[in-house]
Amino acid sequence: METSEVEKFNLKNLLSMKGAAVAAAAVATIGIGTMTFSDSVADSDKIVAGIRFEGQAINGLDRRGAEQIISTVAAQKMHKLTFRYEGEEFEITPEEINLTPLVGKAEQEAFSYGRGGSLLDNFNDQIKCALNGRNVKLSAEYDSSLLDEKLSAIAEKINREPVNAFVEFSSGGAIEKIPGVIGKKLNTEQLAENLREPLTNLNLPNGVIDLEPEDILPFVTTEDIADIDSVIGTYSTYYYPGDRGDNIWLAANAISHKLVKSSWTFSFNDTVGERTWGNGYKVAGVIINGRPAEDYGGGVCQVSSTLYNAVLLAGLTPTERTPHFYQSTYVAPGRDATVADGYLDFKFRNDLPHNVYLIAEAYGSTLSVYVLGTKSDLGGADIAIEREGSDMSPSIYRVWYSGNEVIKSEFLHTDVYETPKPRLEQPRQD
Repeated sequence: METSEVEKFNLKNLLSMKGAAVAAAAVATIGIGTMTFSDSVADSDKIVAGIRFEGQAINGLDRRGAEQIISTVAAQKMHKLTFRYEGEEFEITPEEINLTPLVGKAEQEAFSYGRGGSLLDNFNDQIKCALNGRNVKLSAEYDSSLLDEKLSAIAEKINREPVNAFVEFSSGGAIEKIPGVIGKKLNTEQLAENLREPLTNLNLPNGVIDLEPEDILPFVTTEDIADIDSVIGTYSTYYYPGDRGDNIWLAANAISHKLVKSSWTFSFNDTVGERTWGNGYKVAGVIINGRPAEDYGGGVCQVSSTLYNAVLLAGLTPTERTPHFYQSTYVAPGRDATVADGYLDFKFRNDLPHNVYLIAEAYGSTLSVYVLGTKSDLGGADIAIEREGSDMSPSIYRVWYSGNEVIKSEFLHTDVYETPKPRLEQPRQD
């Protein structure tokens, strides 16, 4: 009897269904076998396929074998750090900073792949390792405080303070300019940060590390005094040696070798500081509210007054100046400039095109202040200080001359002096 088409169709379906089931069963059998193998590998003491350490294959090794290879590589990577500056070399050994390779960490990482998860996760991880590979890197730890100490010790041998350029008079009276010295400072914080990655990854530089400390410019650079070529203003006064003379010497030294750049303002009080016993000043004659007295710093007003006259003759611009209550004995009426801690100052501004430089000398009984600058700034003019009026009420002018011809005349101020009052018993100010 012939088989109908319907029967043929059902038979094909049946055969097809049986084939699919067989195939599925086969795949399931292979999968179960593979994962069973994966589980077996995960339970073993061998590193799975595809694992490398620093580029070297270590799959199939047990822990002892892996440790030997990692330790050997670590030993090869450990060496001293060598730094160099201006021909001198400095060394830091691994032992000095407790640099320690993390061998156990690398070993544990190598064995962790394909393990520690579910059966399916381990299988997937092992497949990825086998197909793509995994590279284990060696890391290390160190004592950063010990590194800081070693770098600081190196810095102490490299660092140097800047030295100001300065101007002085030679033995023959000529102007001599001494260049400044640029200071050096090793940035140990930045250096330690730059070393952090090579140390923690145990990728130490093999060659010498050239150190590059920062330049620290002096306050007065060689360029600042480059255009100074002459004394453009000077003035001298006289005093008697003693406690007052010692105070004059201290204040003169405080204002000496000071640079006043173009457009800068100079403050006498800020430069000299407080006239106190702690700063070395002695008790000497002063004026307080128009009365003679004694206090620390007596005589310092002679320095500010001598400076005032030198400043006027140098063509600089006084911006703050106060006369005494009565005439001074060391300068002509109208040409004094009193100062007092905290509330009376003498200031001037440098309106000349170039920088000026102050030198003050107090030797024996003579106080001299020199303003050094660029001669061309005065345009070839000579400056004189002239007075009108009486000694008790003088008017002061600054006159600029070209030969005998008046180029410019500036009115500066009119002072009114009082008659000295009886002496104070309890002085309080300069």
